[in-house]
Amino acid sequence: MNTLILSLLGLACSGAQDTDTPADSEGRDSATDTADTADTADTGEGPVGPEGWCAPLAEPTGDVVQVGPDEDLEAVLEGLPAGATAVLAAGTYTLDAESYIRLSQDGVRIQGATGRAEDVVIDGQWLAGFGLSIQASNVVVSDLTLQRFYYHPIHVTPGSGRSIEGVQIYRVRVIDGAEQAIKINTGGEGSFFADSGSIACSHLELTDTGRAQVRNNCYTGGVDAHQAQGWEIRDNHIEGFWCESGLSEHGVHFWRGGRDTQVFRNVLVNNARGIGFGLGSDDVGRRYEDAPCGGEIAQSYGEVAVNNLVYADSAALFSSSSGFDAGIALESACEATVVHNTVYSTQAPYSSIEYRWPLSSGVIANNLVSHNVRDRGAGDIQLSANLQEAPAAWFVDALAMDLHLAAGSQAIDSGDAAHSVEQDAEGKSRDGTPDVGALEY
Repeated sequence: MNTLILSLLGLACSGAQDTDTPADSEGRDSATDTADTADTADTGEGPVGPEGWCAPLAEPTGDVVQVGPDEDLEAVLEGLPAGATAVLAAGTYTLDAESYIRLSQDGVRIQGATGRAEDVVIDGQWLAGFGLSIQASNVVVSDLTLQRFYYHPIHVTPGSGRSIEGVQIYRVRVIDGAEQAIKINTGGEGSFFADSGSIACSHLELTDTGRAQVRNNCYTGGVDAHQAQGWEIRDNHIEGFWCESGLSEHGVHFWRGGRDTQVFRNVLVNNARGIGFGLGSDDVGRRYEDAPCGGEIAQSYGEVAVNNLVYADSAALFSSSSGFDAGIALESACEATVVHNTVYSTQAPYSSIEYRWPLSSGVIANNLVSHNVRDRGAGDIQLSANLQEAPAAWFVDALAMDLHLAAGSQAIDSGDAAHSVEQDAEGKSRDGTPDVGALEY
C-alpha cells in the first residue's frame, strides 16, 4: 500500500497549521449527513468522529482588522499586511464586475466573525468573475460563504514569481460558482506551484439556479487542481456538479501531475463524477526531480482516496446527457490507493469505480459499490476484497442516503486486513476482520 496512507491509519491529520489548532469540537448523528459545518459552533452539525476534526479554529493572534458589510472589502483585504487577520462581521458583502480580491501577503487570515459560514456572505451577484484569488503562502479562509461568481469563487494560484504552500480553506461554503468552486492552478506559465494545502469541513454546491449559469460545455466542478502536490481534502460535502448537457469536472479532481493528495472522509452527492486522479493519457503536466513512476510522465502520482462516501439518486442527473459517469476514477494514476470507499447509486453509472490507461497502477481494495468496478485498460492494479452489485438491503436505508451497514450485510467482516486502515469514516475502529466500505458495522 502507498506509504502515504500511513498518516491516515489513526486519522490523526488535523489539516491545520500551528496557528489554527481547533479550540473545541462538535459531533454529528449521521455519517451520511453533510459536512457543511456552517452550523457547527451552535448546533453541533459536522462529521461524526473524534473531537477536533471540524472544530472552530483558535482565536487569531497578531494584527486583527474588524470589517463590516459597508466597507470596501476589496481594499481592506488587499491592504492586509503579512500575518494579519480580517474578521468579517455578519452580513452580505456584495462585489461587482470590477471586483477582484488578491490575497498576496503571506499568512493572512480571512474569517467570519460568528463561526457560522452562512452568516457572512461574499456575493458576486453573477457580476464578479472571482471571489478570493489566493496568491501567497499560509493564507487561511474560514467560516464564511462565497456565492454566485462567474468563474471560480476561490482561486489558488501562485503570484509574485514564486511557488506557494500551506493554503487552508476551512469551514467554508462555496455555492454556485459557474466554473470550479475551488480552483488550484500553477503560476508563471506553469513554473510555480501551489502545494501542501488543505480544504476541510467545507460545503461546495452547484444548485439548480447556479447550473443555469454554467457555460463552455459544462465546465464546472468542485475542487479542481493542476500540478499540485501534498494537498489534503477531508470532511467536505460536495454536491450537484453536473449539467443537462455536457460532462462536468469531478467533485474532487487532481490531475496534470498531481502528487501525494489525500482525499478522505468526504461525502459527495449527485455529482456527474465523484473523485478523479488524473485525466487522459498524455504527458502534459508536472515533472518531478525524483522521477516517480520509474520516470514515466503520469497524470497522477501516489494519490490516496479512503473512507469517502459517494452517492447519487437524482433523477435529473441520471437523465442528463452524461448521467452519473463515475464515482471514483483513475486515469494514468501511478501508484494510487483507493480503499474503504462506499459508492452507491440508485441507477447504474458507467462505473462505480474505474481505472484506465497503462500508467495506472496501485491498489483498489475494500470498496463497497452498488454497481461495478470497471477495468478500462489500465496497467498494474491490485484488486482485493471489493464488493460489487451491493443491494440496498445491505444498508440501513440506502434510499435515504444512510449507508451504514445493515445486520446481515455481506460486507461485514469481508475486507482484506492487508489493505485496511484503522478507523472508518466516523472514527470507529476496524479490527483484523474489517468490513468492506467506508463505514464499519
